[in-house]
Amino acid sequence: LELAVKNIQFNSGSDVLRRSSYNSLDEVAKLMAENEFDLKLSGYTDNTGRAESNLALSKRRANSVKQYLVDKGIDASRLSSDGFGIANPVADNATREGRAKNRRVELEIVFK
Repeated sequence: LELAVKNIQFNSGSDVLRRSSYNSLDEVAKLMAENEFDLKLSGYTDNTGRAESNLALSKRRANSVKQYLVDKGIDASRLSSDGFGIANPVADNATREGRAKNRRVELEIVFK
């Protein structure tokens, strides 16, 4: 899942998954179909824009990942999602590359 997390990408201001995210999420769906665990999806944004808009965007990003996995056959009851806006950046928001890394959805395994 660590590799998948690094490959879930969004454009600035968007909750639409980039095509480059599909292979990683397909692997996640395959793992979920073969194993008994749930996922907690946490959406984040870079620091561009207003805090309240970023919070809403981060929630939509997490929901985009959730919907993708549901569309791949994963039961929605196995997925929880929330957004946290600009909280917990993983890279420097002062650079373009850093902001791109901060536009993400993290996946956390939840065992039943």
